[in-house]
Amino acid sequence: MAQKRIEALIKKLPHLPGVYKMKDEEGRILYIGKAKDLSHRVRSYFRKSTKATRTEKLLERVVDLEWTEVGSDLEALLLETNLIKEFRPKYNVLMKDDKNFVYIKITKNEDFPRIEIVRRVEKDGARYFGPKTSAHSVKKTLGLLQKLFMYRSCDLSIEWAEGKAAVTKKTMAYPCLDYHIKRCAAPCIGKISPEDYAKSIEQIERFLEGKTGDIEQSLQEQMGAAVQQKEFERAALLRDKLLSLRRMFESKQIVTSPTHEDMDILGFVIEGGKAFLTLFMLRDGKLIDQENFITDSGEYEAGEEAEAEEVVESFLYQYYEKSTTIPPQILIPLSFEESDFFTDWASNQAGRSVKLLIPERGKKHQLLELAEKNARSFQKQNKARWESMAPSDAEALEELSAVLGLPKPAKRMECYDISHLGGSDTVASMVVFENGTAKKSDYRKFHLQSIADGEIDDFKSMKEILYRRLSHLSLVPAGFQVRKAAKTHIPGMVALLKEWRGLEEVEGDLEEYQVVLKDKKVLGLLRLLPGKEGTALIKALYVTPKAREQKLGRSLVFTAIEKLKLKRLYVSCVHEMGPLYDRLGFEEIKNFPTEFSEHQLDLILAYDPTKHMDASFETKPDLIVIDGGKGQLGMAVKSRDALGLKIPMIGLAKREEDVFVPGKSFPLLIPKDSKASYLLQRIRDEAHRFAITFQKSTRKKHLTASALDAIPGIGKATKMKLLKHFGSVEVLKAASEADLAAVVGDAVIKSLQKLK
Repeated sequence: MAQKRIEALIKKLPHLPGVYKMKDEEGRILYIGKAKDLSHRVRSYFRKSTKATRTEKLLERVVDLEWTEVGSDLEALLLETNLIKEFRPKYNVLMKDDKNFVYIKITKNEDFPRIEIVRRVEKDGARYFGPKTSAHSVKKTLGLLQKLFMYRSCDLSIEWAEGKAAVTKKTMAYPCLDYHIKRCAAPCIGKISPEDYAKSIEQIERFLEGKTGDIEQSLQEQMGAAVQQKEFERAALLRDKLLSLRRMFESKQIVTSPTHEDMDILGFVIEGGKAFLTLFMLRDGKLIDQENFITDSGEYEAGEEAEAEEVVESFLYQYYEKSTTIPPQILIPLSFEESDFFTDWASNQAGRSVKLLIPERGKKHQLLELAEKNARSFQKQNKARWESMAPSDAEALEELSAVLGLPKPAKRMECYDISHLGGSDTVASMVVFENGTAKKSDYRKFHLQSIADGEIDDFKSMKEILYRRLSHLSLVPAGFQVRKAAKTHIPGMVALLKEWRGLEEVEGDLEEYQVVLKDKKVLGLLRLLPGKEGTALIKALYVTPKAREQKLGRSLVFTAIEKLKLKRLYVSCVHEMGPLYDRLGFEEIKNFPTEFSEHQLDLILAYDPTKHMDASFETKPDLIVIDGGKGQLGMAVKSRDALGLKIPMIGLAKREEDVFVPGKSFPLLIPKDSKASYLLQRIRDEAHRFAITFQKSTRKKHLTASALDAIPGIGKATKMKLLKHFGSVEVLKAASEADLAAVVGDAVIKSLQKLK
């Protein structure tokens, strides 16, 4: 139904510029995009035969399209930007640190301009440089520049008239300490004229533009003139400035361009649901700055950088919208649809031509590789900083416990995530943090049992996984009771046996039976025949059809194992019952104990408790974190409550890092930069990484198995050898006999002719 609706809407898309929205079945906006040609752009999503995992996941949730036609490309860009900021869709890439950008501001409407660090650009006639991501680095740079050029850092209002300086706004005592330690030329007391001060400001501007050659030449000329005029002290001061300037830039010159061009170079990597980007800024062929950024990955995963067009495109728009300068060339690692859209916009912003380049060889390609290498280094440094948030020193745990109102710090935290591709190969992950640190030995993976291949239901998946995990802590669901059968239970047991096998009485000794009750009503029974040395045989196991939804058969079996301290439990059954016991962990065996031989049927199975003891599952968590919002959390809570457990649970929604607790509509207000928030994000990102890795591994095995099945008449080892060499069945089909002969013998080649 949804597919037909999408197909009908696509046919109506106009060949005009505009903005489109992709929505899910609940009307939520998943993605917002712009296009010069709406019809061509939107169709391209559904036309591509191979898509990134992220695109597959997006399209599988899209059930509706909306679009807005506009009059020009620029209007489309402005509308898209505003809508993304308003709705913050899940699959759009958004920069994390845009509110932390700073700029260097040089005032222009004063006789003695000031240099300041500000957080926004205003139309006040001043000169701005930025954005910069590190205010600390900017302060350090300005400190060095102040030593070199002795500009004022105060907010005094200083006017120059008739060759004298007059302070009209006295906010502090002057001259200040900067003058006495030779960091200010003291315009406040007339020690420098506006003309000479302006020369220093001009050199600072050239420095920030990267035009160090101009500054060096100017300083050399001034030094030469001072020597000719026998002003040796001034010449020595100029020499020291020149040497300091050269040292400052020599420390940065790991990156250079022999062509003396102005360009920006972008490299990025994806890890843990985030994109880590490095931007090199080359001016006159020299590296003048390097900025690092973090954005959402827009659901792209690690290893999908070559397909992550959205990351590159979104970053370019979001960064250069705020940037005070756009170079004539921008080197990027991959192309994206309608890149001319960006170059037109950027050229209009810069007032000259701006080009996007994707060099595949030569010096510029090496610069791209270096930018990517630095992005990877930035990602590792960022991870190290997160891990240095003292997760083991209890501060983060104490803070988290206080925010969540926990009775004690959550020493053991478990986090769960679901992963699939288009509904296929659905898996789940469980990761464990103890004292704020990953405990990888306790990580666990799950294949979904209640989800059909192709079915997409994260809520149902989460409910199943939490029930399976928590059932190790509570063998009997809430509201039920498992106990030894008593005489008062006989009428109920007879009713079950009659319903099941048409029996009119209870067979055997009443001591052999366990029953499951609810409100004193018998809903299931288990008959065990005792064997030698802590063994037993399941002679009968029956639960009413309605009660099976509560997994009461499992409750009967495992409660009996625990209460009777069984070392081994046997069952013999018909083939049709095999899957039931297989799900409980029973394994087929060849030899049946002689004391049970008279009860042997088609299958002989045994359960060994020592094989199924799991220290991780047997340990109760202090806090469970669900990767998802209120919906996934609600399903997890249902599983917990069904088992009568009281473990605290929270949900962590990815886009805004919102923390939801059961029973409350609105998220908790936890500061994004707090240690508690970092700890939650770390465990969530680790669960996501673990789930994705497992899903890819599972999918690869299925694809390999399908590929092996497609090669007839050859042993499995040979098939694996062929696939490893040729990569796919398609390449294998196209291979020549000479190619095949290099891998296998003549007999195998004859069998392979059937493929062609």
